[in-house]
Amino acid sequence: MIEPRFAAMRAIFAALPIAIIVVVVAIAGEPVREALQWHRASIAEGEWWRLLTAHLVHLDLMHASVNAAVLVLLAVLFGRVYSLSRHAVNALVGMLVIDAGLYMLGDLDWYVGLSGVLHALAAAAVVRLIITRGDPLAWGVAVFGLAKIVYENLAGAMPFTAQGTLVVTDAHLLGVLAGMAVGLIPGSTRDADRLNDRA
Repeated sequence: MIEPRFAAMRAIFAALPIAIIVVVVAIAGEPVREALQWHRASIAEGEWWRLLTAHLVHLDLMHASVNAAVLVLLAVLFGRVYSLSRHAVNALVGMLVIDAGLYMLGDLDWYVGLSGVLHALAAAAVVRLIITRGDPLAWGVAVFGLAKIVYENLAGAMPFTAQGTLVVTDAHLLGVLAGMAVGLIPGSTRDADRLNDRA
């Protein structure tokens, strides 16, 4: 078993290149965004790569930078909860549920952003920490997260969201549901570490 501290460092080192890719793709601009975004008609025509790449492209550099920073923060907070491969599986399940949910349950023409997957990763780790340790800080994160999702689905995007930014709250909800589901599945793992055992 890998020492929890090393597991957290591996998660951070894995998150950093993804965060850089997210920012670089945003700098590349509109043509790249349009080529990689989740686009209903294009997916129906067989452009399946969009199911993955849509989560790496963003509306603008600010949107990308915020999501990249949150990805690294989640690696710092939750990197030791699961193995690196399990974090990857959790992310892929989140993507799949978001993609399928948006396609089958919604009428969006296009979608971009990593935030739904970030919600999935956080939810999976929080659920696992609550199940294995009853971690009080994880409970606090869970209460805040659920309140945020309820607010978004009743009133729209959170007040601190950047003005003029289109937030697809359905992606956040789908991500949380996917994360909660995979969080119920035991890991191999670092489940024993509390959020407040950061020292």
